[in-house]
Amino acid sequence: MFEVERLLGWSKQINGSSVGGYLLPKDEKSMPVFIKYANSQYADRFLNSQEMHWYSKDRRSTASREIKWMEEGKGSEEWSENHFIPLFVMRKADAEKLKMYYYVGRVGSYSNLHETKRDNDGESIGLVEMDLRLTKPLSTELYQHLTGDA
Repeated sequence: MFEVERLLGWSKQINGSSVGGYLLPKDEKSMPVFIKYANSQYADRFLNSQEMHWYSKDRRSTASREIKWMEEGKGSEEWSENHFIPLFVMRKADAEKLKMYYYVGRVGSYSNLHETKRDNDGESIGLVEMDLRLTKPLSTELYQHLTGDA
């Protein structure tokens, strides 16, 4: 995480264990997203080589700070200039040994954003789901490597 913070030029270093999948620091215009593919508690998944179905952290809604930040200027030409969302994915096979994330690209837009619930031992927990669209599709090789799809 430190390397990502440094590359993004963040003014303060943040403990990587507090990221929990993604982090939007105050006064920053970037929110890196880290997904453990096919190994998360959610159903994050690639829909194709350019889109990923993604879930927020637990106890989030459309009123949450990071979701409101994403909604600012949605659909405008300036949205991608003001919202840098680099997407990193860890293969399931790498989760135990390597713990290595692949940078798969920048999120250029999103769609189908809505609140949902998940069951956690009988407790209904709110979160937000959406489809993230990368600015460029993954290469066939990287897509197959990450998803295991031949």
